[in-house]
Amino acid sequence: MARPILYGIALYFFLSAPNERRVSADYLRRILGRRPGIHRVYRHFFTFSTTIMDRLFFLAGRTEQLSVKLHGVEAFDALRETGRGFILASGHFGNFEAMRILGISKEKLPIKVLMYMENARQLNDLIQAINPEVTKSVIPLGQPGAMLEVKEWVEQGGIVGILADRITHGEKLARVDFLGKKADFPLGPWLLAGTLEIPVMLCFAIYRGSGHYDVYFEILSDRVAFSRGNRMREAQHLAARYAERLAHHCRSAPYNWFNFFDFWATTESAHAHAMRP
Repeated sequence: MARPILYGIALYFFLSAPNERRVSADYLRRILGRRPGIHRVYRHFFTFSTTIMDRLFFLAGRTEQLSVKLHGVEAFDALRETGRGFILASGHFGNFEAMRILGISKEKLPIKVLMYMENARQLNDLIQAINPEVTKSVIPLGQPGAMLEVKEWVEQGGIVGILADRITHGEKLARVDFLGKKADFPLGPWLLAGTLEIPVMLCFAIYRGSGHYDVYFEILSDRVAFSRGNRMREAQHLAARYAERLAHHCRSAPYNWFNFFDFWATTESAHAHAMRP
């Protein structure tokens, strides 16, 4: 019953956010190879609104109207069976909450998400009110001891979830090909994996419509271990491979891309001050 309300909510933001409309149209043009009509831009906004609402239903445990189909789960299970901790890298694409809630509830997977709690504070407060267990699944970046907690969690065989497409102030960057043009991607996730010498798996939970999500797993690296003197170069290579796979999924499900800012800008400020879900 809540879903029809989203049409009006999406329309409101579509009409009141001219900059986001512009960057949505630019992104869709890269995907479609032509200038998109306003109906496609509106659909982009509507998909974004839908996944935010679904996050709340996932968190509340009310998933009877939602379905999740897993792809590549064999690789995920094989990595889990080794007993090693690893990084599960995703992005502001689709609905990563679908995977995190499997960890909290149904599958009891040991997943903690590395994230900045200061961003989207109002939404985080709402999520905390709906499901307090979520707080236990977050390692807050920017606080003392965060990296030590990551290290200890991984040593226990835990999984660390990271959204690897958003830059924070002062972070080391790699400028790599993404959808036909160079874009900045953070090196932090890959430098962390190399420091801990752990595997990296990609995970994208893609909204397909009518409450259905396809969750895709794929190995990015069986074990990140930098050779002497090549730390930055090898981290940049991982960033480029991540961007390549993210572009692949963007082409397959273009309306699941939720970075509503000029992603191809050459300055960090564009990423650091981006609109967040």
